[in-house]
Amino acid sequence: MRKFYLLFRFLFLMTIFSLVFSCNENTIDPDQFGSISGTVKTSDGNLPMEGVAISTSPGSKSVTTDVDGHFNLGEVLVGDYSVTAKKEDYTSENVSIKVLVGQALVMDIVMQVAPPEFAAPEEPVYITPLNATVDLATSTELVWNAGETETGDTLRYDVIIFEGGDDFEGTKVASNILDTTYTVSGLKFETPYQWKIVARNRSLDETEGRLWKFKTEKYPSNPFFFVKDTLGSKDIYSWDLAENHLIRLTDDGGSEVSPRISPNEELLAFSSNVTGKYQIYTMDLKGNNVTKVTDLPIAGYQNNGSGFSWSPDGSQIAYANYSNLYKINYNGTGLQSIAKAPVNRQFKSCEWSGHFKNRSQEKIVALTQGELPYDNEIYLMDPDSSNMTLLVDNLPGTLSNPHFTITGDKVIFSLDSLYEDDQGQQFNAKIYSIDVDGSNLTDLSEDNKEAGTNDLQAVFSQTGGKIIFMNVANDGDGTKNIWTMDTDGQNREEIIKNAEMPEWINPK
Repeated sequence: MRKFYLLFRFLFLMTIFSLVFSCNENTIDPDQFGSISGTVKTSDGNLPMEGVAISTSPGSKSVTTDVDGHFNLGEVLVGDYSVTAKKEDYTSENVSIKVLVGQALVMDIVMQVAPPEFAAPEEPVYITPLNATVDLATSTELVWNAGETETGDTLRYDVIIFEGGDDFEGTKVASNILDTTYTVSGLKFETPYQWKIVARNRSLDETEGRLWKFKTEKYPSNPFFFVKDTLGSKDIYSWDLAENHLIRLTDDGGSEVSPRISPNEELLAFSSNVTGKYQIYTMDLKGNNVTKVTDLPIAGYQNNGSGFSWSPDGSQIAYANYSNLYKINYNGTGLQSIAKAPVNRQFKSCEWSGHFKNRSQEKIVALTQGELPYDNEIYLMDPDSSNMTLLVDNLPGTLSNPHFTITGDKVIFSLDSLYEDDQGQQFNAKIYSIDVDGSNLTDLSEDNKEAGTNDLQAVFSQTGGKIIFMNVANDGDGTKNIWTMDTDGQNREEIIKNAEMPEWINPK
């Protein structure tokens, strides 16, 4: 009896619950809308376009633009849409948008004229250089033939260069050019290349030409090395007067100065301030295999990295550091002090010769400076600092850059004997020579130098038959140019413009 009562009670309660919940209404969110309208214009002239069919995906409505290019799709459900604009003779445009609740979205659509339909271009036919040509210049003209084109069509070309054997993507050196010739420059010496032409018509159909190959000429034996200003810094270049090969050897963001060829003509020593102070480096004559030599920098009164010299056998480099003259092995080991400058003086530059007084004897000529830029003296000494003697006393004016003749019987240097400027500016510097016994001081520039200019940085050619030097106007803003002259100062000739700090090997 009790079980029957409990069952009856359970069924009664379930009936009551069903009646209560059946009276509740199901709630449904109302639809939410935004709107889409806009304008369609041409890409060439920004003009309104009439009669453009506008539709959406997902689909809602399709309309056509009016005379002012306007369209209005009205209300649409919120969400993501792709709006498509179509008109004959124009490329269809698809724009992705997102419509938010209550948003009146206004669009600007730009349509481009569809390219005409033309046949694909013929394969370009290469003319020069012939396939597998060798010894090409590093600036080479590529020539090809376009083939026939349809009336109204115009072909444009891309030029693609592949360097070496592992360059599979290539570099597009010219794009959309109309000419069928192109001069590619800046190629590397002794390097294999491949080239390809891609032809493109007005329908944007492309036809690729074949890959042809060539190899550039051997690296030239440039005899001239010098420094040029490059965007605010200084870099070292080499140049061949006969072939006009100008090659930039340094490019690391610092100033690289004072190129000096090793006696065996295999290495080039130079100084660079890329680390903040001028240190000595070496590299081969192609600008490769750069090696840092010093940790103790070139330094001293107004010394901007120029006070160093190779030893006659090329195993060591001598250089100035304030009041000390040091020598170091060219591989950076074995730093030793050579000499101490006289009291209150500092070494500024030096040259180490293997000949002295026409015989095989090593000698160093060194320039010292006091606190003022025109307080200069030139000394001679043995490589171990013995026999240190004063060659040129503190003459009126500014002395700079002493350099031995190839026989070691004379020293040349620059001297501005008429002016002394506390900032170091020179007004009438000339090149002089003096015998190593201190006699026969001779003005080599004489009246051959243009008035208002300075002759500076004089060194001898490797054979000793010529002097190469830099000439510059004395106003502080003049162009620095490199000249040569005979050892007696005659036959001056300007050979390199916008350059300084010359070095000359294997003269022609």
